[in-house]
Amino acid sequence: MIVVILISIGSLCGVYLLRTDRNELRVERTQLTESLITTKAWLVRTETKLQDTLVTLTTTSNTLVKTIAELDATNKVLIATIEEREKLKVDLADTQKKLQDANTELASTKDALKKAEETIVSQTAEIAKIDAYKKQIADLTAENKVFGDKLELALVEIKRLELENEDLRKTPVNCRGRVAGVENRWNFVVLDIGQDQKVRKNSQFLVYRDKTFICKAQIISVNENTAVAEVLPEFRRGDPRIGDVAIH
Repeated sequence: MIVVILISIGSLCGVYLLRTDRNELRVERTQLTESLITTKAWLVRTETKLQDTLVTLTTTSNTLVKTIAELDATNKVLIATIEEREKLKVDLADTQKKLQDANTELASTKDALKKAEETIVSQTAEIAKIDAYKKQIADLTAENKVFGDKLELALVEIKRLELENEDLRKTPVNCRGRVAGVENRWNFVVLDIGQDQKVRKNSQFLVYRDKTFICKAQIISVNENTAVAEVLPEFRRGDPRIGDVAIH
Protein backbone atom coordinates (compact mmCIF):
# COMPACT_ATOMS: atom_id res chain seq x y z
CA MET A 1 0.00 0.00 0.00
CA ILE A 2 2.74 2.32 0.92
CA VAL A 3 4.30 1.69 -2.41
CA VAL A 4 1.00 2.34 -4.12
CA ILE A 5 0.55 5.45 -2.08
CA LEU A 6 4.06 6.54 -2.86
CA ILE A 7 3.50 5.81 -6.51
CA SER A 8 0.22 7.66 -6.41
CA ILE A 9 1.86 10.57 -4.65
CA GLY A 10 4.66 10.41 -7.18
CA SER A 11 2.19 10.27 -9.98
CA LEU A 12 0.30 13.20 -8.54
CA CYS A 13 3.51 15.11 -8.16
CA GLY A 14 4.45 14.19 -11.71
CA VAL A 15 1.06 15.22 -12.97
CA TYR A 16 1.31 18.46 -11.05
CA LEU A 17 4.74 19.08 -12.41
CA LEU A 18 3.60 18.20 -15.89
CA ARG A 19 0.66 20.53 -15.56
CA THR A 20 2.87 23.20 -14.20
CA ASP A 21 5.34 22.68 -17.07
CA ARG A 22 2.45 22.56 -19.51
CA ASN A 23 1.02 25.78 -18.15
CA GLU A 24 4.44 27.35 -18.28
CA LEU A 25 4.90 26.04 -21.82
CA ARG A 26 1.48 27.45 -22.75
CA VAL A 27 2.40 30.77 -21.23
CA GLU A 28 5.76 30.62 -22.96
CA ARG A 29 4.08 29.58 -26.23
CA THR A 30 1.62 32.42 -25.85
CA GLN A 31 4.50 34.80 -25.23
CA LEU A 32 6.42 33.35 -28.14
CA THR A 33 3.33 33.63 -30.32
CA GLU A 34 2.84 37.22 -29.29
CA SER A 35 6.55 37.83 -29.78
CA LEU A 36 6.32 36.14 -33.19
CA ILE A 37 3.35 38.26 -34.13
CA THR A 38 5.18 41.34 -32.91
CA THR A 39 8.31 40.28 -34.80
CA LYS A 40 6.30 39.62 -37.97
CA ALA A 41 4.65 42.98 -37.63
CA TRP A 42 8.08 44.56 -37.08
CA LEU A 43 9.43 42.66 -40.08
CA VAL A 44 6.50 43.87 -42.17
CA ARG A 45 7.11 47.43 -41.05
CA THR A 46 10.83 46.96 -41.59
CA GLU A 47 10.26 45.57 -45.08
CA THR A 48 7.94 48.48 -45.83
CA LYS A 49 10.52 50.91 -44.53
CA LEU A 50 13.21 49.04 -46.46
CA GLN A 51 11.17 49.29 -49.65
CA ASP A 52 10.55 52.95 -48.95
CA THR A 53 14.26 53.34 -48.25
CA LEU A 54 15.11 51.51 -51.49
CA VAL A 55 12.73 53.81 -53.41
CA THR A 56 14.22 56.79 -51.65
CA LEU A 57 17.73 55.46 -52.32
CA THR A 58 16.88 54.91 -55.99
CA THR A 59 15.43 58.40 -56.21
CA THR A 60 18.43 59.76 -54.35
CA SER A 61 20.77 57.82 -56.64
CA ASN A 62 19.01 59.19 -59.72
CA THR A 63 19.11 62.65 -58.20
CA LEU A 64 22.77 62.16 -57.38
CA VAL A 65 23.54 61.05 -60.97
CA LYS A 66 21.58 64.03 -62.27
CA THR A 67 23.34 66.28 -59.78
CA ILE A 68 26.75 64.90 -60.84
CA ALA A 69 25.85 65.50 -64.49
CA GLU A 70 24.69 69.00 -63.61
CA LEU A 71 27.88 69.57 -61.62
CA ASP A 72 29.95 68.33 -64.57
CA ALA A 73 28.08 70.66 -66.92
CA THR A 74 28.41 73.46 -64.38
CA ASN A 75 32.15 72.71 -64.11
CA LYS A 76 32.50 72.91 -67.91
CA VAL A 77 30.56 76.17 -67.92
CA LEU A 78 32.78 77.40 -65.09
CA ILE A 79 35.94 76.45 -67.00
CA ALA A 80 34.58 78.15 -70.11
CA THR A 81 33.66 81.17 -67.99
CA ILE A 82 37.17 81.29 -66.50
CA GLU A 83 38.71 81.05 -69.99
CA GLU A 84 36.35 83.73 -71.22
CA ARG A 85 37.26 85.83 -68.19
CA GLU A 86 40.97 85.46 -68.92
CA LYS A 87 40.31 86.35 -72.54
CA LEU A 88 38.28 89.33 -71.42
CA LYS A 89 41.19 90.36 -69.18
CA VAL A 90 43.54 90.23 -72.17
CA ASP A 91 41.01 92.10 -74.31
CA LEU A 92 40.53 94.60 -71.51
CA ALA A 93 44.29 95.17 -71.24
CA ASP A 94 44.51 95.58 -75.00
CA THR A 95 41.52 97.90 -74.98
CA GLN A 96 43.06 99.94 -72.18
CA LYS A 97 46.31 100.21 -74.15
CA LYS A 98 44.39 101.24 -77.26
CA LEU A 99 42.44 103.72 -75.17
CA GLN A 100 45.68 105.12 -73.77
CA ASP A 101 47.13 105.36 -77.27
CA ALA A 102 43.90 106.99 -78.44
CA ASN A 103 44.09 109.48 -75.57
CA THR A 104 47.70 110.25 -76.46
CA GLU A 105 46.76 110.64 -80.12
CA LEU A 106 43.78 112.77 -79.12
CA ALA A 107 46.02 115.03 -77.05
CA SER A 108 48.44 115.26 -79.97
CA THR A 109 45.54 115.97 -82.33
CA LYS A 110 44.29 118.70 -80.00
CA ASP A 111 47.74 120.27 -79.99
CA ALA A 112 47.90 120.02 -83.76
CA LEU A 113 44.39 121.46 -84.02
CA LYS A 114 45.36 124.33 -81.75
CA LYS A 115 48.43 125.01 -83.86
CA ALA A 116 46.31 124.73 -87.00
CA GLU A 117 43.84 127.25 -85.59
CA GLU A 118 46.70 129.57 -84.77
CA THR A 119 48.07 129.03 -88.27
CA ILE A 120 44.63 129.77 -89.77
CA VAL A 121 44.43 132.98 -87.77
CA SER A 122 47.91 133.89 -88.93
CA GLN A 123 47.16 132.91 -92.53
CA THR A 124 43.90 134.87 -92.54
CA ALA A 125 45.97 137.99 -92.21
CA GLU A 126 48.19 136.74 -95.03
CA ILE A 127 45.23 136.18 -97.34
CA ALA A 128 44.67 139.90 -97.65
CA LYS A 129 48.33 140.27 -98.57
CA ILE A 130 47.96 137.41 -101.06
CA ASP A 131 45.13 139.23 -102.83
CA ALA A 132 47.40 142.22 -103.23
CA TYR A 133 50.17 139.89 -104.40
CA LYS A 134 47.79 138.34 -106.94
CA LYS A 135 47.24 141.72 -108.53
CA GLN A 136 50.96 142.33 -108.58
CA ILE A 137 51.49 138.86 -110.06
CA ALA A 138 48.91 139.57 -112.75
CA ASP A 139 50.73 142.79 -113.62
CA LEU A 140 54.07 141.00 -113.55
CA THR A 141 52.65 138.19 -115.70
CA ALA A 142 51.68 140.72 -118.36
CA GLU A 143 55.13 142.27 -118.15
CA ASN A 144 56.74 138.82 -118.24
CA LYS A 145 54.82 138.02 -121.40
CA VAL A 146 56.26 141.11 -123.05
CA PHE A 147 59.71 140.24 -121.75
CA GLY A 148 59.18 136.64 -122.87
CA ASP A 149 58.43 137.75 -126.41
CA LYS A 150 61.51 139.96 -126.37
CA LEU A 151 63.57 137.11 -124.89
CA GLU A 152 62.40 134.75 -127.62
CA LEU A 153 63.46 137.24 -130.28
CA ALA A 154 66.79 137.72 -128.48
CA LEU A 155 67.34 133.93 -128.34
CA VAL A 156 66.67 133.68 -132.08
CA GLU A 157 69.17 136.46 -132.71
CA ILE A 158 71.72 134.80 -130.38
CA LYS A 159 71.29 131.52 -132.22
CA ARG A 160 71.86 133.28 -135.54
CA LEU A 161 74.97 135.00 -134.17
CA GLU A 162 76.27 131.72 -132.79
CA LEU A 163 75.87 130.11 -136.19
CA GLU A 164 77.65 133.01 -137.80
CA ASN A 165 80.38 132.82 -135.15
CA GLU A 166 80.69 129.10 -135.74
CA ASP A 167 81.11 129.73 -139.43
CA LEU A 168 83.72 132.35 -138.63
CA ARG A 169 85.68 129.86 -136.51
CA LYS A 170 85.81 127.37 -139.36
CA THR A 171 88.04 127.47 -142.40
CA PRO A 172 85.87 127.68 -145.54
CA VAL A 173 85.53 124.40 -147.38
CA ASN A 174 87.72 124.15 -150.51
CA CYS A 175 89.97 126.97 -149.27
CA ARG A 176 93.16 126.73 -151.39
CA GLY A 177 96.73 127.91 -151.05
CA ARG A 178 100.29 126.91 -151.88
CA VAL A 179 103.29 125.83 -149.90
CA ALA A 180 105.47 128.96 -149.51
CA GLY A 181 108.11 127.42 -147.27
CA VAL A 182 109.27 124.01 -146.01
CA GLU A 183 111.19 123.09 -142.83
CA ASN A 184 111.79 119.36 -142.89
CA ARG A 185 113.89 119.39 -139.67
CA TRP A 186 110.91 120.65 -137.65
CA ASN A 187 108.35 118.90 -139.82
CA PHE A 188 106.26 121.95 -140.76
CA VAL A 189 105.37 123.98 -143.83
CA VAL A 190 104.35 127.60 -144.43
CA LEU A 191 101.25 128.29 -146.55
CA ASP A 192 100.66 131.51 -148.47
CA ILE A 193 97.13 131.95 -147.04
CA GLY A 194 96.08 133.30 -143.60
CA GLN A 195 93.47 135.29 -141.70
CA ASP A 196 92.50 137.30 -144.79
CA GLN A 197 91.52 134.03 -146.46
CA LYS A 198 89.63 132.94 -143.25
CA VAL A 199 92.12 130.20 -142.39
CA ARG A 200 91.54 129.03 -138.77
CA LYS A 201 93.80 127.26 -136.28
CA ASN A 202 93.60 123.41 -136.13
CA SER A 203 92.21 123.24 -139.68
CA GLN A 204 93.67 120.43 -141.76
CA PHE A 205 94.89 120.80 -145.39
CA LEU A 206 95.66 118.12 -147.98
CA VAL A 207 98.87 118.80 -149.88
CA TYR A 208 99.04 117.70 -153.56
CA ARG A 209 101.68 117.91 -156.25
CA ASP A 210 99.81 117.87 -159.52
CA LYS A 211 97.30 115.06 -158.73
CA THR A 212 99.56 113.15 -156.33
CA PHE A 213 98.77 113.20 -152.61
CA ILE A 214 101.86 114.17 -150.63
CA CYS A 215 100.73 114.69 -147.02
CA LYS A 216 98.20 116.15 -144.58
CA ALA A 217 99.11 119.19 -142.49
CA GLN A 218 97.33 120.80 -139.51
CA ILE A 219 97.40 124.57 -138.93
CA ILE A 220 99.21 125.49 -135.71
CA SER A 221 99.39 129.31 -136.14
CA VAL A 222 97.78 131.89 -138.44
CA ASN A 223 98.98 135.33 -139.57
CA GLU A 224 97.33 137.82 -141.91
CA ASN A 225 98.44 136.21 -145.17
CA THR A 226 100.42 133.18 -144.01
CA ALA A 227 99.84 130.13 -141.86
CA VAL A 228 102.19 127.57 -140.31
CA ALA A 229 101.05 123.90 -140.50
CA GLU A 230 102.51 120.76 -138.93
CA VAL A 231 102.87 117.76 -141.21
CA LEU A 232 101.01 114.77 -139.73
CA PRO A 233 103.38 111.78 -139.86
CA GLU A 234 100.65 109.17 -140.20
CA PHE A 235 99.41 110.83 -143.39
CA ARG A 236 102.84 111.55 -144.92
CA ARG A 237 103.40 110.00 -148.37
CA GLY A 238 106.33 112.19 -149.42
CA ASP A 239 108.21 115.40 -148.66
CA PRO A 240 106.27 118.61 -149.37
CA ARG A 241 107.89 121.19 -151.68
CA ILE A 242 107.45 124.91 -152.32
CA GLY A 243 104.64 125.35 -154.82
CA ASP A 244 102.62 122.29 -153.79
CA VAL A 245 98.87 122.94 -153.61
CA ALA A 246 97.16 122.88 -150.15
CA ILE A 247 93.36 122.31 -150.13
CA HIS A 248 91.01 122.35 -147.07
